Amino acid sequence: MTKPTFFLTEVAQDWSERNLTVVQQAVLEAERATLARSDVRADPLLDTPNLPNLRGVIRWHMVQKQLAMAAERGSFDGITAEWVELGGVSVLELRGRYTSVTTHHLMEENDAPRESMFRRRGREVNEVSPVLRGLEGWAEEASRLIQLVLVHGGKSSEFAYLRAYTDPDNRAVYRQLSRNIKLMPMLVPSIEFEPVSEPVVELSPAAEQKKRASGEAP
Repeated sequence: MTKPTFFLTEVAQDWSERNLTVVQQAVLEAERATLARSDVRADPLLDTPNLPNLRGVIRWHMVQKQLAMAAERGSFDGITAEWVELGGVSVLELRGRYTSVTTHHLMEENDAPRESMFRRRGREVNEVSPVLRGLEGWAEEASRLIQLVLVHGGKSSEFAYLRAYTDPDNRAVYRQLSRNIKLMPMLVPSIEFEPVSEPVVELSPAAEQKKRASGEAP
């Protein structure tokens, strides 16, 4: 594991504060949906030692769905969503100008994602990425997006981070590209909608004085 770094400029252009707060809201809504669908009081058959694993699978599903709906609503700036079929399972990709983001649920913050050919290919792309090596002026020539992973979950603590895994042979090596999204100030309500007050019709001071002089009731 590498030490956390500040956002790279190109990554930050895709994942602005606005877009990160949309991610935050999606994760929170997914967690509410997960708990509602895995309540042992409503279904005692769920009450086994495997419940945390079941909730992890449901949460992974729900996070993807919430992110897809946010993209459909146009909540993101410059980010589109597409389901990619991988032979028996589909994953959601959030695509910006410079990055592609998929999601993965972890039980603990420092766990490494499970291995798959899909994730290994992502690490291979990142290993040779000019931007991850700190080289500038790459955007015009680069043809492949930086492969980011939104890791989320938490058995002992709640977290959500954007990470770039960079070593094809070691799935635990990454560059941390965001602070804990779960702990960011909640900004989404002001992004999703802006309340508009009902108009209030008032007389100008001159009109009000004229009205009083004519003896009309205020």
